[in-house]
Amino acid sequence: MSARNVVVLGGGLAGLGFARHFPGSRMFEAEAEPGGYARSREFAGAWFDQGAHICHSQGAAWLEAVCAGTPLHEMAKSVVLNHKAGRWFAYPVQNHLAELAPAERDAALKDFLAAQEKYRGRTPGNYEEWCRFQYGDFLLENFYRLYTAKYWHVPMAELATDWLGGRLLPSQVENIIAGAQGHQEEKQAVFRKFRYPRCGGFFGLVAHLYGGVDLRLNKRAVQVDAGRRRVSFADGTEEGYDALVSTIPLPQLAAMVPDAPADVREAAARLRALRHYCVNFVVDRENLGPANWFYVYDPEIEVSRVSFPFSLSGEESGRTAVQAEIFVPGDARPGGESLRNKAVADLVRLLDFPESAVVAAEIRTFPVSYVISDLDRAAAVRHVRGWLRGRGIETAGLFGNWEYIWSDRAYESGCALAEAMGGGA
Repeated sequence: MSARNVVVLGGGLAGLGFARHFPGSRMFEAEAEPGGYARSREFAGAWFDQGAHICHSQGAAWLEAVCAGTPLHEMAKSVVLNHKAGRWFAYPVQNHLAELAPAERDAALKDFLAAQEKYRGRTPGNYEEWCRFQYGDFLLENFYRLYTAKYWHVPMAELATDWLGGRLLPSQVENIIAGAQGHQEEKQAVFRKFRYPRCGGFFGLVAHLYGGVDLRLNKRAVQVDAGRRRVSFADGTEEGYDALVSTIPLPQLAAMVPDAPADVREAAARLRALRHYCVNFVVDRENLGPANWFYVYDPEIEVSRVSFPFSLSGEESGRTAVQAEIFVPGDARPGGESLRNKAVADLVRLLDFPESAVVAAEIRTFPVSYVISDLDRAAAVRHVRGWLRGRGIETAGLFGNWEYIWSDRAYESGCALAEAMGGGA
């Protein structure tokens, strides 16, 4: 049965997907701009996203929707590197062992081959076991454990494996052996053609899709009365609804419903996400490196991932835009200024340019970013969403469904929910 009066909380991609496929629905966004985690902002003459974003989807419907809105820079393959202890090597490390020091290469290949025999047929129970079974102990201990500690801030044994699809590529024995013997062109799926707007940052892909959608900005929801079917906002207004769709963070939504029982609140409290800092700066130099982005394994460097927005957009300005990403636990509160200054100083050293060439630098904070897929997540999400659904509240997207997904899947989750609810027909 379709509902006539549908309120959507959150103006990100999931809310957009729903609103475009459920005519008459009304979308309420807490911020002054739509886009959610796909939002982009201009700083010092460059567009910066909320972390590294590219369009690498092969989905025909998504590409048809986004490719018509703005001129795109298309690249046949991405150039992705890793840095550790003064050495640069191609991503992913297991496919390019020849680029490591000979002793590391030999140890990694030996452990990899041993793991193929030792763990054949075994099902991993967590992310640590997945890496050990796939790659062996050397790569686990010297690369994956290091990066997990600085990115996820959760022990590997506490992480599930349900977030890996399309991100970490499982072992392909022939490729890894060949990559230990010499340079191999990266051919795996994650490196296929990608697209990025020539102007406006990643949000430029979807900005045109908001045309015709009933979108209300600066409307932060503070309470949901599921019995009366009303939403209260921070500006003192209320909205009634027949059906409520939420794409805002699931723990925040559960806290907004006064009659949520203790077990639901406890389940919601177990849901974790990272706090995300983006250090954005522009350097009065061009071609600081060949990569579109790279990963940093060094524990003493807080920065985990670095991207170059001009290399993604194809812009040639004689300067380089740099974004350095730092992830911390959700309850951590490091000093922003010191975090920014150290990130810039570390990249001055890594990329070998004078600090005096930095034209401008800023740091932006995103309190709720990537969902942590720990072993408790799936059951807790099912419990919270099941109770909400029983109160007439549906959820969608990265934060509404509390799952680690890419932009196209976030949008598609909104579209699918709209169809399931009758598509406004």
